[in-house]
This record gives sequence, C-alpha cells and structure tokens, in this order.
Amino acid sequence: MIVRKTHQGLHIIFQASHGLLAGKIAEHVKIKYRPFLWLDTLVAIVEHDDQQLDFKENNYLSDLGIPLDFTEDSKSVLKSIKRAKRVFDHAKSKSSWTALLVSFHLDFLYGSLGEESIKAKQFLEAQRAFRKETITHFGIDEDKATSYYEILKFCDRCSLILCKEEVPDAERKLEINTSIDGKTFFIYRRKNGNLSVTPWCFEADTFELSIEETILEQTKYKNQQELKDVIEATPRTSVTWKFEK
Repeated sequence: MIVRKTHQGLHIIFQASHGLLAGKIAEHVKIKYRPFLWLDTLVAIVEHDDQQLDFKENNYLSDLGIPLDFTEDSKSVLKSIKRAKRVFDHAKSKSSWTALLVSFHLDFLYGSLGEESIKAKQFLEAQRAFRKETITHFGIDEDKATSYYEILKFCDRCSLILCKEEVPDAERKLEINTSIDGKTFFIYRRKNGNLSVTPWCFEADTFELSIEETILEQTKYKNQQELKDVIEATPRTSVTWKFEK
C-alpha cells in the first residue's frame, strides 16, 4: 500500500491503482516512443505492481498498529523473490512481450538481491536467460528492448510521485528519472496549479489524470483484519491532476 499522512487522516492507495495510473500516463506518451506491441506494453505498465496486496502474506501495520507505507515494509529476500516470481508468471500468462518488460523491471527492483540469496541469484539468472531468448525471438537488440522498458520506468516513477503528492510548489522542479530516449525528466507545478513535465514527452498539449484513494480517519488498528475491514467499508474518493505543456 501507498500511505500518505495529512490532517485528514491516512490516504491509502493500492499499488495496483498506482499501476493503473502509470498506464494512464503511458497512454499519453508520444507515439514515436511506442513499441510495435503497444497494447502488450500497456498491460505490462498497468500490471507491473500487481500481486502485492495480501493481508495473509504481508504485514501492513507497525508495532503501534499504524498502517505502513510500502517503503516502510521490510520484506525478507525470499518473500521479495516469491512476489517477483508471482508478478512475472502473471505477466507471462498474458504475453512474452509483457513478461519481457516486467522482467526488466524486476531486475531493476531486485537485481542486487542476487548477492544475498542463492534462490534470488537463481531467479535473476533465469530472468536474464528469458530476456535474452525473448529479445532474439522478437528480432530486436537489447538496446532497443531496454529503450521500450524505459517507458515503463518513466510512467512508474511519475505515477508514484503523484500518488505520494511529492510535486513541490513555486514551480520548483523535481526529477522523475532518466529514462525515455535517454533524457532526464522533471515534473513541476505551474502558477495556475496545473502540472507539467520537462522535456514534454506527451502527444497532447493538455490532459487529465485521476486515481482513487481511500482516506481513513482512524489512524491505529488492533490487527490486520480490522484494517482490512475498515478499508473495504470506506468509500473511495477521486484525485485528479491536469497536465499542460
């Protein structure tokens, strides 16, 4: 879960919703950057962070009973690899291209774990072999495949910045990452309150994005089940952003 604290309470966004927002961002990326299997690419972007929410497998509460943001959740190496394999298998059930882009992302996230665990090392080596085989299958080189993954990388990071409301005020720029076409992108808020990205990598000059979040007034919970029940019983609200060139 993505958890943001304000005077209203706890703003909860599921990671699957964050993925959907990343897909909405990708829909606006310039046509010239899009790979030939665009729908398969969108599926990879939308679903790259699925298979996360599991109240039986993961702990979402601190010792004090406060919901944890995903960055505060210390998963073991084995749990991380188990989850990575689940994400990859789900992507592969859709298409090899979807799985290829997701595999790049899993390597980006978990590549360093190979030094900590034999199982992690085996998983990462299998992923490298899969990427090599799949790239050959599609008749492209690794640089081209990596350039297509950069779209996912950009949209993922941009979505996360929005979900965590990290865009600064006063037109100060926040780096998104270096990704599409090897360029470094920044996001900022204009004086009129709209958002912009520089350099502009979108097809349209203006567009809107939205996501659903759950605002919890209750900030402490006795157990996971109570948190789950309250989240399910609380109506969601919509957050909207307008982007302009």
